[in-house]
Amino acid sequence: MAPPSLPLPDCPSVAVLPFADPEGDFDTQALADGLSEHVTDALACTPGLFVSARNSAFTFKGRAVPPDEAAGRLGVAHVLTGTLSRTGTRLQVRARLHRAAAETPVWMQDLDADEGALHALRSRIVAATVATVAPGLALDAAPERAGPPLDAGVYAPFLSAYANHAMPSAESVRLRIASIEAVRRLVPEHPLPYALLAQCYTNLVVQGWSPDAAADCAEGTRLARLALERDAGDPAVLMMAGHTLAFLAQDYDAALGLLDRSLALNPNSAAAYERSGWVRCYVGEADGAAAHFRAAKRQSPLDPTTFRFESGLGLALCMAGAHEEALAWLDRSMAEDPTWTSTHRVRAATLAWLGRQAEAEAAAARFMELEPSYRIHRAMRLYRPSPGKERFVEGMRRAGVPYE
Repeated sequence: MAPPSLPLPDCPSVAVLPFADPEGDFDTQALADGLSEHVTDALACTPGLFVSARNSAFTFKGRAVPPDEAAGRLGVAHVLTGTLSRTGTRLQVRARLHRAAAETPVWMQDLDADEGALHALRSRIVAATVATVAPGLALDAAPERAGPPLDAGVYAPFLSAYANHAMPSAESVRLRIASIEAVRRLVPEHPLPYALLAQCYTNLVVQGWSPDAAADCAEGTRLARLALERDAGDPAVLMMAGHTLAFLAQDYDAALGLLDRSLALNPNSAAAYERSGWVRCYVGEADGAAAHFRAAKRQSPLDPTTFRFESGLGLALCMAGAHEEALAWLDRSMAEDPTWTSTHRVRAATLAWLGRQAEAEAAAARFMELEPSYRIHRAMRLYRPSPGKERFVEGMRRAGVPYE
């Protein structure tokens, strides 16, 4: 039985499935992944176009899934597929645009160019896609960015780091930091490694994995500012730096400004919606936070880290007093990743507000097993005063989470 299809958005829509290397060469596949990333980013920055998030589209990597099925599961009207091969320094790209329920591709492009012309190939594919999917839209607002380095030896580990912000353990974060540092040393003027490193330090602190939180906060903040110095116009840099400055430096006004600019440049970024949702929780904008977490889930319905969207939505709903709905999302989040500590503490508070005291105390006990150093009075310094914060704090206290 095929999974149910999502309803289409009320605007032209497309997903870019990961291009494949038919020969299975690692370096060539890195370039194919890079081309998929670049095409997705350029389309995502086109106003008036809905583009399914990269993390959901890449769940189809290496799988023979009919374009029509992929379109239904991602909730889009069109799907772009392709292959990339390499002979010496020559690249052969075959791109196909499919319309849902159509038996044959809407258009096909067979392109041949030198490896250094990969950027130009991307532009041709993007232009043809927009002209077909939404012929009335202009590409003027889609920035022509140099993007990550195209040398495959550099790009492969960078792509892996860029694609996977969530990491399941302190050890995995440290390994990721080492990997990104290697890339940063090779391309010291590129902003994204700095932004990614900043997010790694944020992850260490938010999960309670940092042995020296003050030092990691300072380092993450430093890296975020260095990323912005190198490029304050890249939506990914704005998104990651904004989230870091909010969480590690509590510079909420600057953070929200950066996140809003990121979403203005790329209104199809599930990651930016998610991070904006967390920051809006910190400042007490529970309804706005919930709207952004819902947008993240729609933008990336198959995201491997959807538990983060659901955990954040649960927090926003708890702060808003919608505890029954909050619990439903928190249970889903916990089923998908039982180690994500944020879910446990919000779930404990929500259960307490629902009068399910024994379950609330069990949830609080499990949370303290995962993050024994957590104390409400210290952690809640992240949040500005608001009715939602008071509701969250009171729920945790009723559940038995230590205050001091």
